[in-house]
Amino acid sequence: MRLYQKYLTLLLLILLAMIVYFYMQKKQEFVNRIDIVLMNLLDKQIEQEKAESFAFSFALAQNETLQTAIERNDTDKATEILKRYTSTLEVFSGSKVHAQIVTKDFIIFARNWESTSTGLSIKAYRPDLEDIVLTQKPHLSFEAARRLVLIASIPIVKEKHLIGFIEVIQNFDTLKNYFANYDIDLLVLMDAKYRNQAVLLKNNPRIGNTIVANDDANIHHIAYLQHAGLNRLLTHGVLEGDDYVYFSRAILNADGQNIGSFILVLSKKKMKLFSAFEEELDTFLTYSRKDLYFSLINRTPSTNLWNNYTAEELLSLKKCVHSEDKTALEEKLRTDLDNYSKDELISLLLDTNSNQKSRGHIK
Repeated sequence: MRLYQKYLTLLLLILLAMIVYFYMQKKQEFVNRIDIVLMNLLDKQIEQEKAESFAFSFALAQNETLQTAIERNDTDKATEILKRYTSTLEVFSGSKVHAQIVTKDFIIFARNWESTSTGLSIKAYRPDLEDIVLTQKPHLSFEAARRLVLIASIPIVKEKHLIGFIEVIQNFDTLKNYFANYDIDLLVLMDAKYRNQAVLLKNNPRIGNTIVANDDANIHHIAYLQHAGLNRLLTHGVLEGDDYVYFSRAILNADGQNIGSFILVLSKKKMKLFSAFEEELDTFLTYSRKDLYFSLINRTPSTNLWNNYTAEELLSLKKCVHSEDKTALEEKLRTDLDNYSKDELISLLLDTNSNQKSRGHIK
């Protein structure tokens, strides 16, 4: 081999190495962007659930009839009030609400979803309640109790005396359903050091030193993480599998202790779709076309749903509209587009599909 051929080969190898390096860098940057957006979405939903739980538990704590029932040790009356109020809230929220009353001695007094635990002491599982006794301030955090949950605990105070606690308990079904709208799976893991007090999770599968805390978790993801391990995922926040990418976020309790992890799972096929409109990734995930569609429905209860929207808005909604509304939307589009010139139509299509490359000629 001649000298110039050796130099040419060396240059080609260097060029190939640079291409691979920059490709991997760009890929990692994109994965990091998705990680940031997913964690922002997760934080947003958690804050929303916290706000709703706090508002509801605070309102119940002020209920004088409920306070009287606690003072009179009238469990039936307290349960009736809980069921009445939570059923109303469930109609508006669309999700199951668990609320309970705990006495000042840490005994379960009443629950809206079951009665078998009435009279059970939870002092051993709930050191956070002792803090509320001392401060008489509300408590809102994730706790590893009999299972891992989000708990809003409000002290019930009457005439400056603590008579008990009202608590709204959230599992992870609402979060799971929210992310399912984006084809994103959710795993919630609890640190296994809490296994003795988390008696309701004793039969749940384990991944390393953690216990799967959410119901109906995807068994494929559980099996993969059991095989791959959690160290890299929990250390770096991201783990790339064969078909999925896993993103993690620590779960902290009220004392700032790490008690588990949220794992969000996104398929590589879905990530390829995201890469087609990388510049709009934040907007797409934060406020998707589905959200836009449903917000339009909620804001416009009239039967003529599409009358107040532009052709550009209707084109954006066309792919996600419900089948029963599609005909009406298309008729409205045809009526509007009949008045457009060729240049206006071209401009509209370019604006609506600004991230798609078009090839060919417009005649």
